[in-house]
Amino acid sequence: MRTTKFIMIYLSLLTTINLSSQTIDFNKVTFDTVGVKMFLCEYDKKVTVKVIKDSDINEPDEPTFVKLKSIDFKNGIIEVSVLSKLLENAGQNARGFIGIAFRINSDNSKFECIYLRPTNARSNDQSRRNHPIQYF
Repeated sequence: MRTTKFIMIYLSLLTTINLSSQTIDFNKVTFDTVGVKMFLCEYDKKVTVKVIKDSDINEPDEPTFVKLKSIDFKNGIIEVSVLSKLLENAGQNARGFIGIAFRINSDNSKFECIYLRPTNARSNDQSRRNHPIQYF
């Protein structure tokens, strides 16, 4: 009986919350690049952000991302469509990392991130297949 009351209260609270979402128009947003080159291009008839790691980034775990400057976002849900392709000159062990960084501090030295390693998911190496997604 208590479970039913909780669910009903919870559902009635959900109906009173004002939920809103925003779609980002890449032509109207200001970006900061950190360790990457960024281009606006068209992919599948949509304006897309193309990001390629700078060639002078050689150390592992250096911050490499594009930061949206003109968005006020605190907590919520981020939905994106992502596509990762390895560069033609990528090494044999390249993973094609792609993800979302968030809660980035002002000097870009601390942030949270979730990313995918698409080539790991299709690898013949079981240890790589065990690590296709990472959060830090």
